[in-house]
Amino acid sequence: MSEVPKGLDWKAFTPDDSPKTPLDLASDPVLKDLSTPDLEVGDVAFDFDLPIYDYSDCVEKATDKNFHLASEASERPVALVFGSYT
Repeated sequence: MSEVPKGLDWKAFTPDDSPKTPLDLASDPVLKDLSTPDLEVGDVAFDFDLPIYDYSDCVEKATDKNFHLASEASERPVALVFGSYT
């Protein structure tokens, strides 16, 4: 297990019901491997098909349409942006 930096309060951003702390996650070789990409520039992205939702009224509404990466990428370049917000 890694040493906790002085003054850093891991509990401040770890959910109360979490069985692991961020230090546990960082020191777990299996989880560390999952967080490391195995792709190189130019590799083909993994295909996926996901439902499209309309949030224009700040409410999630199903559109009955799907986004299929392979179909979209065959027609034009596609940029994927991943992020998190709360």
